[in-house]
Amino acid sequence: MSERPPARMPLTSHRDLGRWLLEAIHSTVREQELSSRLEFVRRSLHTWLREEYSETELPSSVYRNLYFGIADTPSDKPGSGRIETLSDCDRLQRLVRNCTETIVENYPQCLETEALLISLSGAVYELNRMRKKIEMYGDLRDK
Repeated sequence: MSERPPARMPLTSHRDLGRWLLEAIHSTVREQELSSRLEFVRRSLHTWLREEYSETELPSSVYRNLYFGIADTPSDKPGSGRIETLSDCDRLQRLVRNCTETIVENYPQCLETEALLISLSGAVYELNRMRKKIEMYGDLRDK
C-alpha cells in the first residue's frame, strides 16, 4: 500500500480526472517536462483509486479504464503531441486547473495531496513558459 490521503474521492471525480489527464497527457506526449508531471499525478491517483475502492465496488476492467483509457473517449485524437498554439496552451491550462480544483475539493490537505498539487503547479509553469515562447515566435506549426 502506498501513502494516500485519509479520504475517498467519489468515482465521478476520479472519472473526470482520468478523462482530463488522459487528454492532457495525449496532447503533451512530446513535451517531456510537462507530460512527466501530469503522468506522476495520473499514476498516483490511479493507485489511490484501487486503495479507496474494493474489487466488488470497482471491477478491474473499470479500474483500468478510469485513468489509462476511457472507453467513451477516443484516444487517437489528431495532434502532434506538442503544444503549438495559444489555444493549445489555454485548453491545457483549463484541464490542469480542473484537475487542481477537483483534487482540492475532494482530498484533505496533506503531504500526499500537496505532492500532486506541486506537480500540477509545475505543469502550469511549463504551460506559461510555452505560452511565452509561442507569443515571441508565433504559431509553432509554421516552423
